[in-house]
Amino acid sequence: MSVCSMYRSALALILSCCFLAEGHSGPPPLLATREFGFSLNPTAQGDFHALFIYTVYNGAVVDAMPMRTEPYILQMAGLQESRANQEGADLFSKFQIAQCGAWMEQDVVRTNLHCLAVLQLWKLRYRKEMVEGQGKGWANEDFTPSARQQVLLQLYRPPQFEDWHGPYFGEGAFRLLRDMQDPDWIQLYQIGG
Repeated sequence: MSVCSMYRSALALILSCCFLAEGHSGPPPLLATREFGFSLNPTAQGDFHALFIYTVYNGAVVDAMPMRTEPYILQMAGLQESRANQEGADLFSKFQIAQCGAWMEQDVVRTNLHCLAVLQLWKLRYRKEMVEGQGKGWANEDFTPSARQQVLLQLYRPPQFEDWHGPYFGEGAFRLLRDMQDPDWIQLYQIGG
């Protein structure tokens, strides 16, 4: 046996022991993904919710890149390059979020960067009219959803994120944006389930 192959065997044995000693079993975890998402926290810029591209690893948010509304909507619609939408898919269409981004209507392409599903996220948290012209919020308390509303919001977050502020990301975030366009869901949310 050559010296090189002895070193390789010893190195493989050491790495195997270290790997097993740390409690790892099975294949190594997948790479982190980037997901569109948001939180219901106000921002320093005066917005009543915060938009992000989250970096998610093993179900945990490990990084958050804040976004402004217009690039967020363009990237979700697949109209602008995005680390969270590398295929350029129209995620609004995929998740049935109406009249956001770009869509076909009577053989005409329509675009809307004024996407109410995104712009009205504040309504989940506040009761009073916080944005002129958008009416009152849907929360049962002035600055926070009621306890029953918080239970409804938990359906849109992974269970390890217990705080109603968020983060909301990935498929759960898209389901929430879609459901916010349903008058029956809004009524259910307003009465707290």
